[in-house]
Amino acid sequence: MTARPAPVMASPERKAGFVAGNEGTGGEMAPSSKSDRSGSRKWGPRDHVIRQLDRVKITGQLSPRLFRKLPPRLCVSLRNIVDEEFLQKGHIFLGFSKCGRFVLSYTSDVLDDDFSFYSYHLYWWQFQVHSKLRLVRQIRLFQDEEIYSDLFLTVCEWPSDSSKVIVFGFNTSGNGMLMNMMSDENHRDIYISTVSAPPTSPCTDCRESQTGPCLLHSFMLHTKYQVVYPFPTFQPAFQLKKDHVVLLNTSFSLVACAISVHPAGDTEPSRILYSKQNQHDMRPNYSSSFSPCASSSSCHSPPPSDQCSPTPPGTPPAVTRAREFVAGIFRRAREASGMELQDKGERPGPSRHSPPQASDPDSPTWHRSNSEGSVKPNSNTEEPSYVNYTRLRYVLGEVTETDQESEYEDDKISLPFLVTDLKGQHLKPLNEKASFQGQHLSVEQLTLDFEYVINEVIRHDASWSQQFCSFSDYDIVILEMCPETNQVIMNIGLLLLAFPAPQMDAQLRPKTHHTSLKVAWDLHTGVFSTLSVGDLTEVKGQTSGSVWSSYRKSCVDTVMKWLVPESSARYVNRMTNEALHKGCSLKVLADSVRYTWIVL
Repeated sequence: MTARPAPVMASPERKAGFVAGNEGTGGEMAPSSKSDRSGSRKWGPRDHVIRQLDRVKITGQLSPRLFRKLPPRLCVSLRNIVDEEFLQKGHIFLGFSKCGRFVLSYTSDVLDDDFSFYSYHLYWWQFQVHSKLRLVRQIRLFQDEEIYSDLFLTVCEWPSDSSKVIVFGFNTSGNGMLMNMMSDENHRDIYISTVSAPPTSPCTDCRESQTGPCLLHSFMLHTKYQVVYPFPTFQPAFQLKKDHVVLLNTSFSLVACAISVHPAGDTEPSRILYSKQNQHDMRPNYSSSFSPCASSSSCHSPPPSDQCSPTPPGTPPAVTRAREFVAGIFRRAREASGMELQDKGERPGPSRHSPPQASDPDSPTWHRSNSEGSVKPNSNTEEPSYVNYTRLRYVLGEVTETDQESEYEDDKISLPFLVTDLKGQHLKPLNEKASFQGQHLSVEQLTLDFEYVINEVIRHDASWSQQFCSFSDYDIVILEMCPETNQVIMNIGLLLLAFPAPQMDAQLRPKTHHTSLKVAWDLHTGVFSTLSVGDLTEVKGQTSGSVWSSYRKSCVDTVMKWLVPESSARYVNRMTNEALHKGCSLKVLADSVRYTWIVL
């Protein structure tokens, strides 16, 4: 999307109110002016609007297409609110911040004409209808990285956390000689920056600071990693569903990162990840773990029992009735899902308390954490850990060479972050045992190793484990993340070699099959559990690309089947430059909550 002159559309709230004001009482529509004498009706344009407004009552969401046309007198040219010099710099406007007070844009500049290294800058503009955009912040993304291609960018905000944004950048196909020399088609670079957002109103800590903005409004984190084919999908609606937490699929592991600023005086901040609140309990309460999530989409693994989590004392009767109603929906959905799984030959994994051959559909296989920073299955043999946890803290201040050398001593860190202030100066790392009275930034990482999980699930939970030889590739898709229970539901697609079933000729060579494993991962305890293991399906004449395409389509179908619309407040705000890479421009930048649009 190019920064060409575009009109800015004023808020249509008055127009919307006028239309809604013509609605009949009691939820009924007013008589149509086109009614004939016999009382029969013809649907007119106003009736279409009223029907759409009635749908809002049911879905809780207003379609952005509803008020798509406004009179030209309500539009202003972009040139009247943005100085020409910024348009000449090639600003790409992305959209509104969730609060509606800022418009975000970015620029990409070539640093070296010979090698075409790119640098990216993100801008916040204060927005008021019919007033000029005022630039309030400019920062450089992906600091110190030599980026050798134009990136697909996605800028996101968490559901209820307006203090920061996270920017994902990735390259796809080779563009130019340098990229072809420095990469190959089986790898993709992922660049991530988490950046403090400017405050919507003056901050007390910033006003009282003698050195500039406070830590909450002046930190940046940058990291980079590579993913391999089949490249993981980017799913902001799930990966950012829990405030302060981002789930990163690195192709080899799932890394949950929690980024939070703790106020002055908070000497012992609570953990967001791996708090191990239920770790003393040998058997997780799956009735509670998979109960419906308030104000979020339903977890995609229905609860294995009919009981919901206990209702806290003092809960209003209306809330209790709502919980029971939703529990009934999930119970019926589970029963329907169970019949569908039987039709597909897919069966839940057996309990770890019974022999591997036994099947206990009401008891998902569970794997218990028994040491801090290292989670191991509940067995008599010592096996490699599949979870690592780390927490680092940072403060504003001068950084010495010793600080920089000791910043990443812990070998458990999966993704080393470069942590700076808005000027690019490194933040000072704190020793884990050090006490500090001022603001400090906490960066937590909890990492789940995919290959360990796959081996454990096959060894203990798959009915075809005796046929299994080895797996050659896998693809992980997040089906759901429930912020209330901290459960991440994943589908693991597998390409593997397996011998024929025992009743067939055992002399045959192993053949390529595909299957899927559904697992849940608890971010509090680090425990993962097996939800179901699919049967083996032989791959006949299919390429790996067609297998993964079909697999991801089935994941999308699963997600859409169980999807519950988010409330207007609990959504992940997402802005992208996808239109630019398609060679076109967006037609509108919409603040759908306040119905304020910038039309391009």
